[in-house]
Amino acid sequence: MAAPPPPSRSWAGLPVAFLHAILCRVPCPDDRRRACLVCRAWRAAAAGLPPTGPPRALPWLLLPTPGPEGSTRAACCALGGCGVHRHLTVAPRGARCFGSHDGAWLFLHFREPRSHQLLNIPTGRARELPAALLARTGLLAHDMAVLAAALSSSPEDAGCVAVAIVASGQDDPAAGAGASAAVPPRPRRRRCVAFWRMGWPRAYEIAPPGALAPLDAEDVVYHDGAFHLLLTHGEHVHVCTPALLPNGFRTDWEERRFHPGGRTDDGQHVRARYLVVSRGELLMVVRFADGPAPPWTTSSFKVFRATRWRMLFPELARSYPWAWSELDALGGRMLFVGYGCSRSYEVDRYPGFKDGVYFLDDGKFYDEAVIFGNDDVRQYPCGDNGKWSQGHVQRCFPRPDASDHSPPAWLLP
Repeated sequence: MAAPPPPSRSWAGLPVAFLHAILCRVPCPDDRRRACLVCRAWRAAAAGLPPTGPPRALPWLLLPTPGPEGSTRAACCALGGCGVHRHLTVAPRGARCFGSHDGAWLFLHFREPRSHQLLNIPTGRARELPAALLARTGLLAHDMAVLAAALSSSPEDAGCVAVAIVASGQDDPAAGAGASAAVPPRPRRRRCVAFWRMGWPRAYEIAPPGALAPLDAEDVVYHDGAFHLLLTHGEHVHVCTPALLPNGFRTDWEERRFHPGGRTDDGQHVRARYLVVSRGELLMVVRFADGPAPPWTTSSFKVFRATRWRMLFPELARSYPWAWSELDALGGRMLFVGYGCSRSYEVDRYPGFKDGVYFLDDGKFYDEAVIFGNDDVRQYPCGDNGKWSQGHVQRCFPRPDASDHSPPAWLLP
């Protein structure tokens, strides 16, 4: 006769200290939340975790996936071994992600009708963003798309303001002079920098005093009470401090010119440049790629610190008071880079992790033909994601199919 099975034991009988020890070894916050569904004992243990418990969450990589209605996005968690949380539905069909803000806020752009939205993923709270741009010429452009944006604080704060890199356009009669009736005139796109306060119905183009052309910026970050804009040409930085007035607003500007000999590319193709704040300092992360022509694949990174230029030639120092000084090593940093939303984390707070640069496929992020184009050309490859560490690129994230509506995006905790 077989022995009777051992009596079942309840989790409630396990000491709370044991449950705490188990949960502290589950670094992914989503995995911990799902563990709390086991029973009351797990929920009580999670609610009472000590301050020295699991580390702060890292950004999730959101990968567009087809799904039954094209709305599901795979959320890849670095803390969970870059595994996929497939239960998460992030954005409606057709929404283009163009960045995020702390607290799991996601920037979204809709094509029809053209609009922008800031969506909080955990709560579903949405904030409407401007869809029209008032140019410095006084013309109101309704055909506007935000390409990248940064906020001064939480969008729930009354004084929250945004600075963004935008593209807008109007129908160009000259472009359609020789076109047939079946081929509409091609809009003339215009890239510039814009500013708005949360709740405003329109954005306003901004530029330094005396600027004759729109400001051509590649990235924007909020740091030390001001927005820092990295210029595409010259890698100089414009610092913009918006001030709200009773009857409008004012923008104060500082130009930081960087010495052109501050860094070298070693003959590599520069794929992208990002600004990130780390340990109170401003860093520029330069992304390199292989191949003489597109499509380029990420091959390496270099990281530079913004430093005051000191040299034996005062005249040159007056023209270029700043320099990009290359870091020999990341020094225990984990950098997650993305336009408008790069973040830095300390490795010593994440046992088992090494310093490195996590990146996503933003090769078409600023491609206006893709953003404004029809379904035939609106394709985001989405495959060039991974981590660069110890001089090597690791393809640690799953490789998704191409998307017809959005590139990948970071979801910031």
